[in-house]
Amino acid sequence: MFLTTCIAVSSAEAKPYRAMVTRTATTTKSGNLELGLRYQGFFALDLDESQPYQQVSPSLRFGITDNLEANLYLELLALGLPGDEDFKVAFGDIPLGLQWTFLETSQAALAAYGRVTLPTGPSDEDGIIPSLSDGTWDWEGTLVGELRASKDLRFMLNAGYFHQGTRDRDPRPDFDVPDAVQLAVAGTYNLDKFTMLGLEVVSRFYFEDVITPVWRDNANQVEILPVVRHEAFPGLVLEAVAGIAVTENLREIYQFRLLLGATYEFDMASGPKLPKSRDELRPPARPAPKRRR
Repeated sequence: MFLTTCIAVSSAEAKPYRAMVTRTATTTKSGNLELGLRYQGFFALDLDESQPYQQVSPSLRFGITDNLEANLYLELLALGLPGDEDFKVAFGDIPLGLQWTFLETSQAALAAYGRVTLPTGPSDEDGIIPSLSDGTWDWEGTLVGELRASKDLRFMLNAGYFHQGTRDRDPRPDFDVPDAVQLAVAGTYNLDKFTMLGLEVVSRFYFEDVITPVWRDNANQVEILPVVRHEAFPGLVLEAVAGIAVTENLREIYQFRLLLGATYEFDMASGPKLPKSRDELRPPARPAPKRRR
């Protein structure tokens, strides 16, 4: 039921709609807490060739002021595929972030996002790509731009620098993960007050061809992500994405990835307010019936 609901989805009226990977300049409202849970899996048409990792990530976003937001992510990795002899579950890294929207008008906004990642993940798993939990001290600095062409149409641009730490592979030699730059663009369109469609293009370029001890010629990575989000009831947003690898460097790691998630935002002063009846739920919009001539 959750998957079926997510296929018809987008973001909430309570906040301007977010894209999935590209950051928006709008922060969580002051005094509000957003709880999130996201799954992503990496696949290829030949399952034997797919990236053997699944990730579940709970998250917290807290509005410190109207333009300043703190966020925390926890990551849980499933290493290998279920049924394999070497299948195991591992606790991942812990990213801590802060976003400041320093300029905001009805037509545009600018923000700065900073993140540091605590290396609590498995650094000895050589196949884990640096964008996942690879057990290294990392930091990120990203500039976020947002153009609000109309009430329903938005465009976003992210330009970020990613410093990657060194993987502790004892007793094998340590591996210094190369730094990277990331450029991401996104467009989102609100079908109605509760449903949004979007399209993102995310590109990451590492400064060295060897990005892990296993992936040795995979520095240039470009991915296209169609996005669907829907506010099921006030504050609860369901989301679904199927990312498609574009560059050969990325297709060698995975051909597509599936992202499913949900977020719930509420005022901490009043607490969560769950729907009390079916009438409070918000079904996806239906096209208006055609008039008979």
